[in-house]
Amino acid sequence: MLQRGLGLNNKSNRFAKLLTVSGMVAIACAGCSRLSVSNGSMDYKSAHSIPPIQVPAAIQTRQIAPLYPVPVIPENAASEKLVLSNAKGNRFALPKPQPLDPSSIPPDQLGVGAPSAPVLVVDGNGFPILKIEGDAPKIWDVMNRTLSVANVNVANRNTAANRFDVVIDNTTYQLRLGRIGNTTTVTLQKPDDSLADKAIATDLLDKITQNWAG
Repeated sequence: MLQRGLGLNNKSNRFAKLLTVSGMVAIACAGCSRLSVSNGSMDYKSAHSIPPIQVPAAIQTRQIAPLYPVPVIPENAASEKLVLSNAKGNRFALPKPQPLDPSSIPPDQLGVGAPSAPVLVVDGNGFPILKIEGDAPKIWDVMNRTLSVANVNVANRNTAANRFDVVIDNTTYQLRLGRIGNTTTVTLQKPDDSLADKAIATDLLDKITQNWAG
């Protein structure tokens, strides 16, 4: 009798454990099933628009404005028919962006006035000169980057005088940017305004041409 009683108790305990586990599984799965309690996350599907509040004309009120800007959504954004791109009908063609109107793009983004590649020429006396087409401020910026890329020792930058003071072999020279029409001329001079040695100037201007950062 004692053994039968113990057997019944064991069966009851197993049954109780089984019910407990089943209940826990049911509760855990309830969030993903239709038996779960609605949290209102899908209520927007049944939402409807209401007209704005109409205030009687006799009542004076301050202007009612939305707290945050309301984005403008095109009327046909969600009503356009999807275009299938294959015979099976399981792939859609993505809409292509419209081409930009050049008239709506700022000139500085179109590359207008962008510096051209420098051209190394020699004047009538055999001194080297760099010629660069484009806007003077942009040429200055590109020249500044180029000198950094070329590892040229720049001691001073004088934007008012359009001049870079560079140090070559412990000697200071002036890299001057002149302007003739739409062309910038670049020469290497000594502090006394005389032209630098032809070989030294050619070496520096050639280094600028090879490392041009425009």
